[in-house]
Amino acid sequence: MKKILVFLAALLTGCAAQQIPYSSVDMTSKELAASVIEQVVMEQPAKFRPEGIIVSTSYIGLSEGSNSKGVAVSNHNDSTNLVVSSANIKLSDINSRYYFNSISKLELYSKRDWFIIQLINDEQRVVKRFYTRSLEKGQRLIDSINHMKISAKPFGVE
Repeated sequence: MKKILVFLAALLTGCAAQQIPYSSVDMTSKELAASVIEQVVMEQPAKFRPEGIIVSTSYIGLSEGSNSKGVAVSNHNDSTNLVVSSANIKLSDINSRYYFNSISKLELYSKRDWFIIQLINDEQRVVKRFYTRSLEKGQRLIDSINHMKISAKPFGVE
């Protein structure tokens, strides 16, 4: 029984992501920081990659596709052999923004062959995860977001 518990503990710790301590270094410019953010985000695997990205001085905007809902109604009259149908389709874009002045910290994790960067908001909640296979790209992403975060205006200030 003890061997099974030790095996399960070892198995579960192997599946968990391990946090990697990292102290951010400063980037040279906002343009370089924005370029790094765009590249790392768009190089993610297809299931995590957004359809589009905008990096402004105050936020990262992600376009995550569109959502469609449809309703179709039809009626067939046997005597006239007439079919009446109606369709109602609603399309909506799925967009999200992550404001630099609302990000409290970034955390870097390693899990199997992946490096995961977590954006944590000022309410201490993980609001977004970015994935890369390169430790250097993960670190540069943290550096870039921190550079934009430092230069962003505080909430409610012009």
